[in-house]
Amino acid sequence: MVIHDDESDDSLMEKAAAGNTAAFDRIVRRHQHRLQRFATRMLGGDSARGADVAVGAFLRLWESRGTFRSCGQLGAWLLKSAYRQCLDLLGERIHEPLDADFGTPGESLDARVEKTALAQAVRDAVMELPQSHRAVLVLSVYEGMSYDAIAAALEIPAGTVASRKNHAISILRGRLAAWNDDLLELRQ
Repeated sequence: MVIHDDESDDSLMEKAAAGNTAAFDRIVRRHQHRLQRFATRMLGGDSARGADVAVGAFLRLWESRGTFRSCGQLGAWLLKSAYRQCLDLLGERIHEPLDADFGTPGESLDARVEKTALAQAVRDAVMELPQSHRAVLVLSVYEGMSYDAIAAALEIPAGTVASRKNHAISILRGRLAAWNDDLLELRQ
């Protein structure tokens, strides 16, 4: 069977259910980056654990390929699977790695330290959000998903998505207020 890049997820899953590994590979390539980014952000920046979660979601999909019915919702199904795995992992202690990104060439050491510290403060503040709010924020802000798509992925009403995002942003503003004051002082 020939696999086309513009082929729908539903069509690819039908082929995968028939044993076509190339079709499943196309699904993996289409969704792996979003899944891994989502899981990594849900797990506080731990890219190794994020990759494990993405692999786990695809493994579950492969195992259920014979009975799976996506009806145009494969991406939501994969995100829901990844979300549930993240919730399981978040019951364990998470060691958050510092980024190795030290800024751009020519940037002063103070600016690089400030940038890295702010990024860590944002990561910490996001990790302190309730898991349900963090998932909505990550999918909306970092992944650019619509409220309807997030609602489908997390199996909650779109109105709940909006309220959780607004509440998460309000919490983050409060927790990062000191940074805002510091940045305003630096700009003056």
